[in-house]
Amino acid sequence: MATLETDNTRKSVRNVSHRLCRLALLVLILIYGTLIPWQHAVGQAPTEVKWTLSETDCQVTARNWQVTDSRDEYRSAPDSKQIHFRASWGTRAMASTPVTKAWVIDELKPAVWVKGTRDKVQLYARVVLPKTEDPLESGPMTVLLPGPVYESAGRWQKLDFADSARSLPSLLEEEVWKLRTRFKQKVDSAGAYMDMVVLNVYTGTGTSTVWVDDIEMVGAIAVEPSSLDQKSGKVYQDSLVRTVAFQQEGGSEFAGQANQRPALTQTNGTIFEVRGKPFFVRSIQHNGEPFEVLKNLGFNTIELARTATIQELRYAERLDVWLICPPPESAGFQPVSAEFDRVLAWSLGQNLDHSDLRRIETIAREVDESDFRKDRPKVAFAGSGLFELARVADVMSVGFEPIGGSFVLSQYSDWLQQRAELAQKSLPIWATLQTEMAASIKSQTAALSSRTPPMPLEASQLKFMAYEAIAGGARGMRFLSRSRLDAQDPVANLRSMSLRWLNAHLVQLESWISAGAVVNRAQTNDRGNQITTLATTKAKLVLIQRASQLEQLVTGDRPVSDFRFSDHTLSASEGAYHLSESGMIPLDQGRAMTGNEITVENCGPLEAILITRDSTVINRLAESYFQNGQETIAQMHLGIAQQWMTIVSLINEQLTRIGRSSPIASGSINEANNALRQAQALVTGGSALTANRLLYVADQKLAVARMNILATARNRFASQTSSPLLTHVSLVPMHFELVNRIDPQAWQPNGLAGGDFENLEHMTRNQWENHRVDDPGLLTNVELSSDNPVDGERALLMSVAPSQSGALNSLVDRTPLWIKSGPVPVKAGQLVRIHGWVKVDRPIGGSLDGLMIIDSIGGPQMAERISVTDGWQEFSIYRCPAQNTDVRLTFALTGHGSVLIDEVDMRVLDLGEGLRQAKK
Repeated sequence: MATLETDNTRKSVRNVSHRLCRLALLVLILIYGTLIPWQHAVGQAPTEVKWTLSETDCQVTARNWQVTDSRDEYRSAPDSKQIHFRASWGTRAMASTPVTKAWVIDELKPAVWVKGTRDKVQLYARVVLPKTEDPLESGPMTVLLPGPVYESAGRWQKLDFADSARSLPSLLEEEVWKLRTRFKQKVDSAGAYMDMVVLNVYTGTGTSTVWVDDIEMVGAIAVEPSSLDQKSGKVYQDSLVRTVAFQQEGGSEFAGQANQRPALTQTNGTIFEVRGKPFFVRSIQHNGEPFEVLKNLGFNTIELARTATIQELRYAERLDVWLICPPPESAGFQPVSAEFDRVLAWSLGQNLDHSDLRRIETIAREVDESDFRKDRPKVAFAGSGLFELARVADVMSVGFEPIGGSFVLSQYSDWLQQRAELAQKSLPIWATLQTEMAASIKSQTAALSSRTPPMPLEASQLKFMAYEAIAGGARGMRFLSRSRLDAQDPVANLRSMSLRWLNAHLVQLESWISAGAVVNRAQTNDRGNQITTLATTKAKLVLIQRASQLEQLVTGDRPVSDFRFSDHTLSASEGAYHLSESGMIPLDQGRAMTGNEITVENCGPLEAILITRDSTVINRLAESYFQNGQETIAQMHLGIAQQWMTIVSLINEQLTRIGRSSPIASGSINEANNALRQAQALVTGGSALTANRLLYVADQKLAVARMNILATARNRFASQTSSPLLTHVSLVPMHFELVNRIDPQAWQPNGLAGGDFENLEHMTRNQWENHRVDDPGLLTNVELSSDNPVDGERALLMSVAPSQSGALNSLVDRTPLWIKSGPVPVKAGQLVRIHGWVKVDRPIGGSLDGLMIIDSIGGPQMAERISVTDGWQEFSIYRCPAQNTDVRLTFALTGHGSVLIDEVDMRVLDLGEGLRQAKK
């Protein structure tokens, strides 16, 4: 017994000793937390979670800002914090809440769960620098470290610094460097600690709601209270408040424009110049790829969504690529230094219109006052309001995503020329080029099926769109990109191959694109063929487009054949050369009655012809084909064609399994396969002319197969935008599966009240809306007309006319008149059918968009466009919402003319119910 007591006593002493040791270790960790990287979770809500509006550059009053507990919407019971506010234009509305103070170490990974009605909420960590006094406010200096951005509107998303490519200490190091540059003083980051979680909840004008839950401080080591300076510095400075004098890096005062240096880039009329020479901008939106990946694809400019960091600027300098980005938010009260010399142009914003004028005027004024480089160009990515925006911007970037939609791609050049005319100012125009299927189409596909097949754009579609941009007078091309080009999947790989191939073509043509003049645009006797001639002082470039008017759907299905055109200015001393993919081919010239005739043998759908006597131009282009160790353009083309051979073959196999194969498509695939086999043997060593012809044949046969597959599926549909599953050949098997799946008798009764247009009071009661612009140059009218309705006594009449006689051909910048239907509630997984009748007796003038029928699910990218009809024309639109929503229909009259609309209804079908009835 005594022995047992002694053993127990010893164990007790050892336990106490162990506890004391652990306690001492914990104290050491707390004291020396910055030196010992020890992970310790502070918890979900370390201090009282109280969100407050810390700073904003937009108008958000106390009355419009509400923070409440939400028991209806949360990630973890019982509630979340709901931030509801209304904001004017701006860039930031910073909401902050304190957290348990934690040392800034590599292991610190703050996170918060967010759900919002809009994307682009961004997480920041506020860090205090206790050993550096803030020169503007009393107390220690503080800094915001940027974190991830919310991209899941309507769903909970974790914004987590653990997903960041860099740790908090590395982000802090970058910000400290900026602070030293800004204040010209020592900034000490020793002892830095985080004390607040901050969210920029500004996502645009209007009303927004953000829910916040489950704040986490993973890997944190709490700061001992006794080591803190209780003073609190101010984090935010409003760039709209004032303009002050600055100090240059050398110490002399920077006071406005007196000490500015000439910009490296500038505009000269419609020409964009870099260091005094014409420059053809090939810009791509950045999605996190290493810059060298994008440069290797042939891009010379990278567009960033936010201001470039110092590291990115130096990275771009090293690679000799240019950047486009918004100016620093500090512009206007601190200088934009020479570190930003790699910025080609400042971005004034996306999707701008006349309502943004005041805001971008402020941005332009601030950057003009602050920029070390005088008159660096400013680019506006414009939607409408070009006349107003052109008064501020130096470059106008315009365009949209026509592929997969109802806009005729061969009219894109005309549309671009109209944008230039609307600006009423001589400035460079950059054209938007689509590289992926529209997001709305992908969203619709995902809503209709659990699987989303790849939907790559054709390389020939990209080239056709580029030729349209050149014919429209574009001096630069802005390539849209939503996803990474270095992703390890077949779709990203094919997109990268197609863009590298296209850029290789564009590099050869850049002298004419950057500084040439479009001297002629003509159609041959075959209205599908278009000739565009560009001229410089040394040479002419002729672009040939053999169009089918369906390039937005499928490009290149016209047979390869000889093509002839005339050039009345061709002299005897000039030579003509076909810029084929394998080399420059001299062309025979014959004398025709109307002038000199040039023949292009085995002409593909898109060709470039050089006409010159200048040996320098000839030699330069000839040398461009021979880059040691690099893949030739023909080899790139072969790789792309082989990828499409695989894609189309797989689609045909799927259709065969469900009994929907097409003999024409199958035969075309076999012919394409034979041509590719022969071309593969010749591309690397053989006849270049024969290899080119075989590649063209393979492309054309694959295009015929794609067109036939789509035409068979389209059948009785009015257009390919009638259904999202008719917009891409990869979706056709899904289309037929859906057709077989639904029961036509399962459609529910019409849910759209007022679509018969018989009673105005009935329409008003059911929330139909009439919208028009306030433009003294236009006369708009909406009425219920008894003029030949489809059914009943009345139809809806919409009309727009110029207020002055003789202005029927004047261009219309903004949609002058639109009617919006009342809402119809639909559920996720229901198929929606919108049906009606339209009558347009004369073509709509002043706009290529005509009458646009836009549903709120598909949006403008999937809108129906109708310019003229032969009597009453029926339309049907099928959509599937990704979530429960209200569907509204918009009839937008975009130009001069009148339209009649009648008997519009909206019905839904539950796909699950329809399937059950079909099985019975």
